[in-house]
Order: sequence, then C-alpha cells, then structure tokens
Amino acid sequence: MLLKLSLWCGLVISSALQCVLLASLVVEQPWLGSNVVWMLVHILLSAIGAVCSGKLLSDEAKETKQYLSFYILLFSFALFIPFAGIAATFVATFYGFREAHRRHRQPDYWKLTPRAELPFTTPKGRVATRVDSRGFTEHLMYSRNDDDLYRKVLAAANIRTALSVTALKQAMRHRDERIRLTAYKTLDRKVTDLNRQIQHLEAQVSAGDNIENSNTWLQIASNYWELLTLEKGEKVARDQLLKKAAQAAIEAVSILPGNRNAHFVLGRVSLMQGNAQRAKIALERCKTLGMPDDKVLPQLAEAAYMQRQYATVRELLNKLDPATRAYPPLSHVAEFWT
Repeated sequence: MLLKLSLWCGLVISSALQCVLLASLVVEQPWLGSNVVWMLVHILLSAIGAVCSGKLLSDEAKETKQYLSFYILLFSFALFIPFAGIAATFVATFYGFREAHRRHRQPDYWKLTPRAELPFTTPKGRVATRVDSRGFTEHLMYSRNDDDLYRKVLAAANIRTALSVTALKQAMRHRDERIRLTAYKTLDRKVTDLNRQIQHLEAQVSAGDNIENSNTWLQIASNYWELLTLEKGEKVARDQLLKKAAQAAIEAVSILPGNRNAHFVLGRVSLMQGNAQRAKIALERCKTLGMPDDKVLPQLAEAAYMQRQYATVRELLNKLDPATRAYPPLSHVAEFWT
C-alpha cells in the first residue's frame, strides 16, 4: 500500500513539475538558466513518470512480469510529446489497460485444439442451446428428424469407441426401430472387432524385449480399455477387463520402462481398480517421461483424493492451465477445490 501511494505521489509530482517546465517554454522565461539544464530536468521527470506509470499500469493489469520495452515506450511518450506529457500518457494507457482487461474475463477456450472430446462438451460460460450444445447426444434426445439421426448412427461406427459409446447407448433407447437396431449392431460389431484385434495382437507378440513388443502390449491394454467403455455396466466383465488391461500394461512397461503411454494406461487402469499407490507411481513416471500436464495432473489428483491427500489435490488442480480447467466435468471439480 505504501509503495502504491509513493508511485502515485511520484506520478503527480513529476506531472506537475513537467507542466511548470513546459510552461516556461510558452512564457519564454528560462527559469532553469540554460537549455541544457532544462533538457536534463525534462529527461529526469520523464523517466520518473514512466517508472511510476509503468508500475501502476502493471498492477492494474495484474501483470507480474516487468517488460523493459513497455517502460521505454512510456518514457518516449513523456519525453517526445511535450503538451501531452506524463499525465496524458498515463491516463490514455490506463484506460486502454482497464478496458482490455475487462473485455477478457474468461480464458481462451480454444487454446487447446487437439482434444477430440471438446465437441461433446459445452464450454463454461457459453449458453447451452436446446439441440446443439452437446452434438450427437442431444440430437438423439430432441431431434425429430429420424432419417438424419439414422445416418448419424451409421456414421458413429467410424468414431472411436471411447467417444461414441455414450451416444450409441442413448440411440439404443430411441423410439425408431431402425436407429435402435443400428446402434445395437454397431456396438456389437465394435466389441467383436476389439476382441479380434486383441487375439491378433497377442499372436504377434514374440520372444524378446524390444520396442515393438512393448507397443504391441500397449495396444492390447488400450483395446481392453476400449472394451471397458462398452462393458463397464457389468461388474464381473469390468473386473476381468481391468485385470487383463493392467497385465498388458505391466508387460509393456517391463519390456520398455521408457514407454510413457504404457505408464499412463497402467495409471488409469489402476485408478479404476482402486489401487491408488500403483496409479500414483505410474502417473508420476509418465509425467517424468514427458506426458503433458493436462492429461496427467487430473489423474494424479484423483489418486491423491483416493489417498485422502486433499491438500495435494488442490495443489495439482491449481497447476492446470486455465483453458483445461474451463471444460466440464473437470471445471466443476476444479471450481470446488480452488
């Protein structure tokens, strides 16, 4: 508070003295004796005003990093615009800062673009429309164009299982028989294809420790994970799939300890199994190997929650990028803990 008051005093005093200094040019009264002294005093006052203005403006914009180029710009304004001077420079820049800051209250939602799940969620702060806010799922709930929905259900066969399974299960409850049967057949075909791929990959695994074998086991674990999204409602099937996915991920890690994707899959599977300690170790390892924070930190926060380490949960969520925290369901969790 004392520093801010000092900055305001420096700004006002330097502005007033500069007005007096510039007035001497108008009345042609060389109060300081010579032009050289006048110029030196003008430069000194401009420098003081630029420093005070720059610090006050940075505080207004909540900018912690100080940029030398910004202070040079303010100094140039104060020095080379005699009849604007420090006061006019500060007022104009202050209102520019304040209005720019007010217009950008929300984070930039589309800063993270390589996320395939974004079209299936409504960004925080956006008004949800009745039909389109959640895409395919809401069309199934509200749209009356059955022919259009039928074509969309057919196209869902080409969408990754983890992203399409919710919509397809919703389609299985639709009033139109074509849509119900097509959704059921699509899900059944996805299950059959995944099981066939697992059998084919298991037959490909050869003796020896190499990158190819590690990636094969990782793909097997990923396929079991995909199957889990289809069978998670059945407890026995769920437990079996989690066990097989964990075994495949452990094989991938044991063959190639530097396989960060295998560590990540093992961590997620361990969380669903309730093994928080193993999940934490696997997730911290994949983070060390370079896995992006926006993928790892939410999982680590869940592991910390399972271990009742609530302070760690808050710390991990606060480290996430604001654009990542802005999307549901993570936005609701982050808002609660922060």
